[in-house]
Amino acid sequence: MEVLIVDDHAFIHESLAAVVRKAVPGSAVRTASSLAQAIAETHKPARPQLVLLDLGLPGCAGVEALTKYRAALPKPRVAVISGTEDTACMRAAFAAGAVGYIPKSTPPRVMVAAVRLIADGGTYVPPQLTDAPPEKASKPELTERQTAVLRLLVKGFGNQEIAKKLDIAENTVKQHTHALYGALKVSSRTQAILAAARLGITAD
Repeated sequence: MEVLIVDDHAFIHESLAAVVRKAVPGSAVRTASSLAQAIAETHKPARPQLVLLDLGLPGCAGVEALTKYRAALPKPRVAVISGTEDTACMRAAFAAGAVGYIPKSTPPRVMVAAVRLIADGGTYVPPQLTDAPPEKASKPELTERQTAVLRLLVKGFGNQEIAKKLDIAENTVKQHTHALYGALKVSSRTQAILAAARLGITAD
C-alpha cells in the first residue's frame, strides 16, 4: 500500500512512518511538508491509497487543509493526524470526508491499531469524540439551495467551482454564502464547516 504522511515536522514523519510500517507491513511510505507538496506527491504515478494529514499545515486553519486536499484529490482515503483534540474540529473533519481522526497524544499501540483499521477500509473514531456528549444546536432554516452550497463548501470548493456545479452565477453563490453565514451565525468558511458538522450536514 502507498501511504503519504503530510506534516510540517520531520520528527512526525519519522514516528508516523514507523507506525505505518508496523500497522501495514510492506507499505511504501512517502512524506510531504505542505499542502502543495502533498497534492504534487499524489499526482505522481504511484498514487497513495491512504493519506495521513495534519491539520496544522502552514497557511491552513481549522479543517481547511483537509477540505482543500479533498477538493483537489477526492479519491485517496484521508485520515487526520492532529494535535487538536477539540470535538467540534473532529466532527468537522468527519463531515468533510475524513475516514479517521487520530490525536497525536494517542498511545503508539492504539495508533498502530487505528492505522491498521483505516488501511483495511474501516473508520477510526477517537474516544475523545465517542465519549463526548452530543452537541446541541438549533436547526437553522436553510433553503434547499443554501444547503447545496453548504455541502460544496464542506467539500472545499470555491465560489467559482460552486457556481459551475450548481449552474448559477458566481455572484449568486456569494449571496447564498452571505445568507448562510447569517443563518448559521458564523463569519467564515471554516466556522460554516464546523456548523455544518454540528448539524450533521456532510460532504456526501
